[in-house]
Amino acid sequence: ALAADPVVIRAITAWPLDCNCVTQFKRYIDEINKRGKGKVEIKLLGGPEVVKPFEQLQALRTGIADMTHSAGDYYVGETIEGSALAMLDPTDFTKYLKGVRAGREIINQAYREKSGVRLLGITVGGTGFRFMMTKPISGLDDLKGKRIRVFGTQGAKAAQYFGASPQTIPAHELYPALQRGVVDGAIRAPDDAWSFGERDVYKSMIGTPMQLAPGSTYIAIRVWDKLPPEVQRLLSSTSEEFEPQVLNYFRESDLKSIENLKAKGMQVVEVDAAGKKRLAEARLLYWEDVVAKSPKYGAQLRAILEPYSN
Repeated sequence: ALAADPVVIRAITAWPLDCNCVTQFKRYIDEINKRGKGKVEIKLLGGPEVVKPFEQLQALRTGIADMTHSAGDYYVGETIEGSALAMLDPTDFTKYLKGVRAGREIINQAYREKSGVRLLGITVGGTGFRFMMTKPISGLDDLKGKRIRVFGTQGAKAAQYFGASPQTIPAHELYPALQRGVVDGAIRAPDDAWSFGERDVYKSMIGTPMQLAPGSTYIAIRVWDKLPPEVQRLLSSTSEEFEPQVLNYFRESDLKSIENLKAKGMQVVEVDAAGKKRLAEARLLYWEDVVAKSPKYGAQLRAILEPYSN
């Protein structure tokens, strides 16, 4: 008898293929294609030129693609529960991963019901999102009145906490916005800033990260439910195996990028204990929205993840 053809999964990503933020997703694809040879094959179709970043979950539902590498914060309007991963403590990766695993199944129940997708695992993370500004600042109080690029509702609420005006801009459109003065800065990961070519615009950065805002691999439920159990296990177990490696890879990339940006003239502004507390308060404000807008899962998620969020 002839062997069955492998299942083909068509993948896209919210970010340009030459961005460092896509490297670990590509590595995940390569590993799945190696381990699942003859059973499953992931084909990477492209990035934002194929489907706009904020429209990619819809593309999975309609069959344009089957899998995406994207940010949960892009889709809080439909599945607010996904933002819970951005409220975990960004300073301790061991605790962070425990939180991811403690909350993942509840988050996936919400993704299934509301977005028709399943979160397989983190494929970009460990990058600490910080306030990065185009002009020198001396501390958090200088954020007041500034126009800050954000990438989701949680970031918008955090920016407002410091008296700033949030502006939602996709990552690949940020550089010209910074150059033209449309925004005065961004909630941005240093590695992304360097990788996207924003090397000459930042003059200062708050040294303490406010949050990790992970990007993850999502697969359409219409595809997932039809996969053989062994392929489901392969996709999930490989993703979980990769997560600690992903966090460490991007942490190292962040540190290198900070040094590179400092060499370009960027100043790193450190904050005291009170400032770090304010950053944590800003990050956790969004729990109020999650609980209010998700009566089915919000309070349950908060109770489970609070030990990993402070």
